[in-house]
Amino acid sequence: MSLPSEVDVAIIGAGAAGLGAARALENSGLSAIVLEARDRVGGRGHTIEAAPGILFDLGCGWLHSADQNSFVQIAEQLNFAIDKSRPPWREQGFDAAFPPKERADFIEALDAFFERAEEAAQEGRDGPADSCLEPGNRWNPMIDAISTYINGAELDRVSILDLDAYEDTNINWRVRRGYGALMAAYGAPCRLALNTQVTLIDHSGKRVRIETSRGTLSADKVIVTVPTSLIADETIRFHPALPAKVEAAHGLPLGLADKVMLALEGADALPQDGNLRGATMRTAMGSFHLRPFGHPCIEGFFGGRFARQMEDAGDGALAAWPQTSFNKSCRPPWT
Repeated sequence: MSLPSEVDVAIIGAGAAGLGAARALENSGLSAIVLEARDRVGGRGHTIEAAPGILFDLGCGWLHSADQNSFVQIAEQLNFAIDKSRPPWREQGFDAAFPPKERADFIEALDAFFERAEEAAQEGRDGPADSCLEPGNRWNPMIDAISTYINGAELDRVSILDLDAYEDTNINWRVRRGYGALMAAYGAPCRLALNTQVTLIDHSGKRVRIETSRGTLSADKVIVTVPTSLIADETIRFHPALPAKVEAAHGLPLGLADKVMLALEGADALPQDGNLRGATMRTAMGSFHLRPFGHPCIEGFFGGRFARQMEDAGDGALAAWPQTSFNKSCRPPWT
């Protein structure tokens, strides 16, 4: 679509927050447009068809705290089927190399860590969350690995108060057609300008002037929903400058979480929706979801410094690492 010269509200970023803002303004009588630098909506939600009939969420894939998650109702309204099977982690995990007694011992240690972190937060104490680990506990490396999956970072880079602020009802569901596909459907009614990179937000006048890669427009109000990294790096600049907001964004760096999917031959040998760990006694390890939805594949998940190491190792490293952990029934990955 062509870029309008002016609107009442300009929304920067077509992720969940940007789309939510646009949908909330639908019946307000205000003109609104969502400006998105990429060629798609959804932000971290992006579904692809990895192979015929097999969908893969490159980004977010779980409706966490599903009993409170607003996207559950959105999925129901848009006729997206929700899978309410229990997720393949905690007690229901499958790992022949991780016997039930040891798994129970680990979960006890994990829960005790979260209890200590909650107690510290209630007392108003902040600092790196690894200070809440029990010194010498054999499960500390694996608890740290769990943090890389949850937070995209090890516990020495996670705030105790931020960790405590995360709400988890332990109800986690999936969208069979893909979380990213759901977000795309949710954003379909919105007025969108894709491939439109915002470079400057000039709020010095009565109206806000927005410079983009496709021209300039003005708005009465601007809602900025881009990742903190773009604010910190000043990929989008503000005039007059907003140093306090840039500094705050620097204090909220993004973690790193990567996924890879491997095709399987002879998939019936593995349980549907099972779970494996690349190791149980170190932090640098992947977590593997076996045959999600019964499909002949393995979904690998990597976080934190280990994910960065895999990225730095170059193309194919993410796929090569899990293949050393499984037998030759794994074929090269879908990308």
